[in-house]
Amino acid sequence: MKPFFSICVVVALWLAAFFAFATTPCLAAATLTQQIDPGEVNVGDNVTVTLTIQNGTFEEVQLPQVDGLQLLPGSSTSTNFSFNNGVTSSSMSESFQLVPMRPGDFTIPAFDVHTQDGGVLHVKPMKLHVLGNGVAPATNNAQAQAVTPPAAPPVQVPNPFAAFPFNSHGPVVMPPNNTAQTPATPDNGNAADNTESNINVPLGTDGRPAKVFMVITPETTDVYVGQSIPLRIDWYIRQDVDYQQNSLPTIKGSDFLMNQLSYRPNNSRQMMMNEVYRRESWMTALSASKSGDFPLSMERDSYWVKSITTSAPGNGLDAFSFFRLFNRRANLAHEQIVSNPLTIHAHSLPTEGRPANFTGAIGQLKVTGEAQPASVAVGEPVTLRFTVSGDGNFDYIRCPALPDDPAWKTYVASSKTNYLDESHTRAVKTFEQSIIPQKNGNVPLPTASFSYFDPGTKQYVTVPVALPEITVTGSPLPVASTTSGSGSDSIAASAPPVVAGFLPNRLEIGATRTSLTPVYREPWFWGVQAGLISLPLVGALLLFLRSRSTPDNGRVERALRQRSLQQEEDAMTDAVRRGDAVAFFVAARHAIQLQLGAEWKVRAEAITLGEIRNRDAHLAETLEPLFAQADEVIYSGRASGNLDLAAWEHRVRSELLQPQPA
Repeated sequence: MKPFFSICVVVALWLAAFFAFATTPCLAAATLTQQIDPGEVNVGDNVTVTLTIQNGTFEEVQLPQVDGLQLLPGSSTSTNFSFNNGVTSSSMSESFQLVPMRPGDFTIPAFDVHTQDGGVLHVKPMKLHVLGNGVAPATNNAQAQAVTPPAAPPVQVPNPFAAFPFNSHGPVVMPPNNTAQTPATPDNGNAADNTESNINVPLGTDGRPAKVFMVITPETTDVYVGQSIPLRIDWYIRQDVDYQQNSLPTIKGSDFLMNQLSYRPNNSRQMMMNEVYRRESWMTALSASKSGDFPLSMERDSYWVKSITTSAPGNGLDAFSFFRLFNRRANLAHEQIVSNPLTIHAHSLPTEGRPANFTGAIGQLKVTGEAQPASVAVGEPVTLRFTVSGDGNFDYIRCPALPDDPAWKTYVASSKTNYLDESHTRAVKTFEQSIIPQKNGNVPLPTASFSYFDPGTKQYVTVPVALPEITVTGSPLPVASTTSGSGSDSIAASAPPVVAGFLPNRLEIGATRTSLTPVYREPWFWGVQAGLISLPLVGALLLFLRSRSTPDNGRVERALRQRSLQQEEDAMTDAVRRGDAVAFFVAARHAIQLQLGAEWKVRAEAITLGEIRNRDAHLAETLEPLFAQADEVIYSGRASGNLDLAAWEHRVRSELLQPQPA
């Protein structure tokens, strides 16, 4: 009974499928669309004429000859098939290349094309406007003669290259006329034009547009060492071979440092050369670590669909034999896709006119400063807040420098960066720094200054940051002074006469006592003892009262320094937990700078590997691997796969953060 039931089920399924296909038309009627791209060009530019037939195939197609338009030999043909809800559809496209030889208005006359099944389709006239050389076309959009289903609109990515408003009144240019000359950028075909109509789509071995390709577009190819250059990365895959990717683009070679890419790119659809492409886009920034001319290209480990395998029904007859017809499996091709090659020209920063407090900041920046509160007591902290905004390499931007002022005691600044674009070249970086007054009255704050290099003007710029006057109340802190003894007690002691032989211990007997009462029974004795015992207690009470009335500047300084160091150690632990190598090495290096700055009585920002080497060569040799690894991770934005952050944390805590000899 069971075999008979199975056979009935199979027969019913096959009959249902037969009637479904028999009652559905297999092929829709043939239609024609046409396109001329672009509709307005200059003399000598290429024009593409594309004819697309839906649900049919062309016989030989010949464009009518037009005086002034040269038809290039050869044409490209592409064919696509699809099956949707029982309806089979196909499309065949043929593209021709024309070159206008003179300006004017041209019309390709109407003509007929024949299909292989004997049908005739009519092509409408197509108009073309040609400008003389040097005149910009009004538009590069194609002139569509027949409406085709539009592709999904591309995702609009904010332009990262728009100029940031620049304050021309505040900065002081140093020097006024910089004599350092930068060579002009040679024309090597590295145009940074990112308009979709100018993308040069490579052709595959079959003559069709390439299945997968990648285009990189930097803002400029003429840079300075350390300058952050926005870079756009566009990766394209043709819709008919589209497949999910699990990799990110990487730079070929080690001549550049690049910001970390986000794992989720911007996705959009785009029609190019009559093919629909899926585009994945990233915005990042790169910088050159040394001067010279260096090749730049990127690659991505990519997959695309090579073919589709459909399983046939098995030999056995069962209820699922029919469904095996629809078991489709994609056969993938694996390839390293390499982008267009470019050449980056990196120049060294000029040495003439370089300010003393220049820390490597490059860009177009604005700086502001404020202080809160406006009134404090002696020994209470005032918080300075500096804001640096604009376009630049914010990893190199440090807190504006304060000159030494005996009226103020300064501490290490903390920073926070808020990036405003995907490339991380536009941001607002905020610094907070504590400063403590040492005297009372209306005490002016020292004028801060910030220096950077402007690649647009090719000059160093120093911006003075004026800060308000602070009202300080209370008594000034005591100043340690040395009181030298001007003399000694000059009580003349009469020396006994020198007499030969032995001298008696006392020359006179002195007063005699008439009472034999012990001294400890006398009231005055216990009064003296009580006074002696109370002296340490009174001294301790006086010290306590003095400590409450006079602020301990050293204690405040130690507390702030210890809090900053603890924050960096907590940041190290959190970065190890999250696997964030950049955050770990930023915190580790800053913690070591705080530790050594406190021991050597210098500012933490002044602790560099060169300064450590001058003071302690053995310590510099120990710290050099950490500083090198930190530079590599921070400026590249990522770490190698075998980097053990837990081991680095143990080493920093056990070896490098131990107190060093002063």
